[in-house]
Parts: sequence; C-alpha cells; structure tokens
Amino acid sequence: MKKKVDEFKKEREHLNEIVMKYAKKHIKRFYNLDTNVYLDGALPRKIKELLGLVSSLVLRCDDCIEYHLITSHENGVTSAEIEEALSIGLIVGGSIVIPHLRRAFEIWDELEEKKMKELLEEIESILNSSKEKDKKLKSVCEFLKTNVEHYDWVGFYIVNSTENELILGPFVGEETEHVKIKFGEGICGQAAERENLFIVQDVSKESNYLSCSPKVKSEIVVPIFKNEKVIGELDIDSHKTEPFTQWDEEFLSKVCEMVGQIL
Repeated sequence: MKKKVDEFKKEREHLNEIVMKYAKKHIKRFYNLDTNVYLDGALPRKIKELLGLVSSLVLRCDDCIEYHLITSHENGVTSAEIEEALSIGLIVGGSIVIPHLRRAFEIWDELEEKKMKELLEEIESILNSSKEKDKKLKSVCEFLKTNVEHYDWVGFYIVNSTENELILGPFVGEETEHVKIKFGEGICGQAAERENLFIVQDVSKESNYLSCSPKVKSEIVVPIFKNEKVIGELDIDSHKTEPFTQWDEEFLSKVCEMVGQIL
C-alpha cells in the first residue's frame, strides 16, 4: 500500500538516520554525491529533478519517483512540466512503467491538493483582513502571481452592467491598455458574455483575442458570481503555452467564490 507523502518523508528521514549511524566514508561519499549532483549548476535544480524523475520512472523505482516528485514540487515545477517529463519516461520505458506512472500522478495529485488547500487558506486570510476592498483584491493578485509559477499577469475586472462592459480593477503585472472591455470582446469579454470559465492555451490560435503583450502565450478567465449574476472576473495571463490544467480551473473557481463574497 502506497504511503502518503508525509509518511514517506518521515520514514525516509528515519531510515537515512539509521544508515548514517553505521555508514563510513564510502556510503557517506555516495550520499554526498547524490545530494550535490542536484544542486544548481549549468542546469537549474528543477531541470535536474525532472531528469532524476524520468530516470526513476524508467528504472521503476517507486521510492525514487516519489522523492523526485516531492523535490520537483518544492522547486516550483508545474503540473504541465511534470506531465511532459513523465511522458518522456513512458516513451523510454514503455508500457511496463504504466503502473508506476499511475502512482506518480497519484502522488503529484496529493501534493497539488495540499498546495491548493494552503493557498486558499492564505487567500481567505487576506480577504478576511481589515484592509479596504481594493487593497484586498490587489493583495490577492500579488499573492497569486508570487505563489503560482505560471501566473505572469493577474488582475480583476469589475462588471459595469449598465454598459455591458468590464472595468479594470486591481492588477499585478505589466500595464495594459484594456481598461474597458465590451462583453463579447476578447477572452475576458467572451467569458463575461457566456458566464463561463474560459481558457485559451495558445492565444496565437484565438481569433477573438485582445493582445496585452507579445510575451503572453495563454490566458484563463474565471467569472465571479453574486446572486447568480456575473459581477466581475479574475484574469490571468501566462508567458507559457498550455500551462493551465484542471487544477487551475478548480483552484481559481474557489478563489472567485471567495472574492464574490466581498464584492
């Protein structure tokens, strides 16, 4: 039976302490090499952890897979990057690694669920603070941009229902000329008009798109509801192609539910 991440970490630490109790120079040297080879160098540590993950999957070492998933998560590797790395391991290792692939995604899901819970708790704390409303929204934008690696521009749009348009509210990132957006225009306008979450994984393939910066490669827009009406949106741009997953949809939908309570 697979051990939970926290149990795995605790057991690994305990067993390493026992090894070091008896280890002499040869084992200690190997342990030291194993630690140092993953430090930042010509390749950044997150890339090295992904290389370790792929190798572990091909070798079908479940403990090694779990360790590199944990360290990858700690070093800011995204779900999209994990999926690509595990895809390479599957191609190299073949169908025999599929049982290990399943367990790998189960572990990653546990790590991401824990991350979501912790992030939502912090956002709830921001929204429950004594700050005025716009400062709360600005703090949420700053928190999201700082804590989710592929969120490069984060901002809120507020609905002006008399004009059927969106008005730019607090945001973090480069300045944008799109301070007012009509319903139906661009990704934000389409999300407001349809009253649905809208994801574009590659903006170059979207015809109805309002460009803010050539750096932007993808966008996700999540409506904010109150009394079953759209009152605003959370708009996030990324400088990566195809970075958004079901995790982002679930997480940002919960964020918008919380924000809706203060608007």
